[in-house]
Amino acid sequence: MRESIAVVCGALVLAAGMAFAAPAVDSAPPTHPLKREYPIVIDAREILPPIAWSVPGVTEPLQSVHDRMMTDKVTTLKLRPGKYNFMTTIFSFEFTVNLDGKLDYMKTIDGCVGGRGMATLQVKCRKMQPVDP
Repeated sequence: MRESIAVVCGALVLAAGMAFAAPAVDSAPPTHPLKREYPIVIDAREILPPIAWSVPGVTEPLQSVHDRMMTDKVTTLKLRPGKYNFMTTIFSFEFTVNLDGKLDYMKTIDGCVGGRGMATLQVKCRKMQPVDP
C-alpha cells in the first residue's frame, strides 16, 4: 500500500514538474492574421533638410526623437495590420497595413507618398504638396 502511494505521489510530483517546464519555442508565425507583424520600410530621404518623424503608438513620440527617426535615414518598423499615422512637425497622414502586409493610403496624397500595394512607404514631400522638379 505504501509503495502504491509513493508511486502515485511520485507521478504527481513528476506531472507538476512538467507543468512548470519552460514552454516549447514555436517559430511559426501567429495564426490570427491581425497578430502577424510585417516589416514596413519607411523611406523619407527626399525630405530636405531632414526632419524628425514618428508613427504614434509604434515609435517614440515626436518630441522625443533624437537621431534615429530622421528623414535622412531609412527605417524598418514591424507593423501589424491596421491604421497608422506618419507624423512630422509639419504634416501628418494616415496609412494602413493590410492583412498581406501591403500599404494603402488616400489617393489624394499620391504626389507626396509612394508605395501603395508594397511594403515600403516613400514620403517625398516636406509638406503635403508635390515638390516642383
